Amino acid sequence: MSRRTSRGRRWLEIGLLLSGLIAVGIWGWSHVRMAVFQSWGNRVLDSRIDNDRSAVPSPRAAGPQSKSPLPPRNGALIGRLSIPRLNVRSVVREGAGKDTLEVALGHIPGTALPGQAGNTGIAGHRDTLFRGLRNVRRDDVIDFQTPNADYKYQVESTYIVKPSDVGVLKPAQYSEMTLVTCYPFYYVGSAPDRFIVKARLLDPPAVAVTPTVQRSVPAVKSAVRPVVRAAAKPAATKVRFQVSENESRQIVPGVWLGLSGADPVQHRASIWLYTTPERRTISLRNQPADEAVLFHGTSDTQQRELMITRVTANAVTGYLLVFP
Repeated sequence: MSRRTSRGRRWLEIGLLLSGLIAVGIWGWSHVRMAVFQSWGNRVLDSRIDNDRSAVPSPRAAGPQSKSPLPPRNGALIGRLSIPRLNVRSVVREGAGKDTLEVALGHIPGTALPGQAGNTGIAGHRDTLFRGLRNVRRDDVIDFQTPNADYKYQVESTYIVKPSDVGVLKPAQYSEMTLVTCYPFYYVGSAPDRFIVKARLLDPPAVAVTPTVQRSVPAVKSAVRPVVRAAAKPAATKVRFQVSENESRQIVPGVWLGLSGADPVQHRASIWLYTTPERRTISLRNQPADEAVLFHGTSDTQQRELMITRVTANAVTGYLLVFP
């Protein structure tokens, strides 16, 4: 009898061990699959951004899109969503089914596309790509990048609803975004509620902008530039900065700088500038170090000069000159 009991326990232990190994294997494979898809999706999206925006001949001022394009096919790549403060970043596919949400965030079919007037619904799992939403706060900025334009949304509110409350996706008269994930965040099993984040579009989309670029000229060859500045205007204010990848910060009042990618080998970086009160975003892809970028506000006409002086694997250093 004791032998049978001992043998039974042994088989039970083996069975439990195998079950645990299988569960760990499934969990590991799901995360590897998600990481592979995210890497592929980011490469494809960056390529489309380069191709689509380089075809735009000049900047265009635009508000939310007025025309509704054909609905994207299920599984199509929509864009990339990021919340810099929460370190949330993921490509977004069309659809909210299991296959989509296992590897990406999903654009809820039937809701508006980013930038359109209406309600853009984005769904994600609370224990993977939307894990950071548990720390979301009012006024957090949500960046949404598509092949054609960049959009910024600002968080206005959060609340909890039942899964049957589909009213959270009701179209609005303005452009808003609704993030949906399960709740509570640490619930074991199928969560009973839904956590909702409401955000409103901040600014018109940023499309291919060709900034005024001034090449650096050795001082021994030309001293005209500094002499003219000194005679015409008071000295500029020089503000130094350092920004890490997937981080954004306010350099001076009204000017935000974000870093989306850095290449220390080529001494180039992909950055974006956001200015207020114009609510304008300027995207600069593969901007070389030691090459000045001149820009100014449309409301105050204040001239500014941005210079990147150093590029590392995940950060850039430089300064911003602000002229009176």
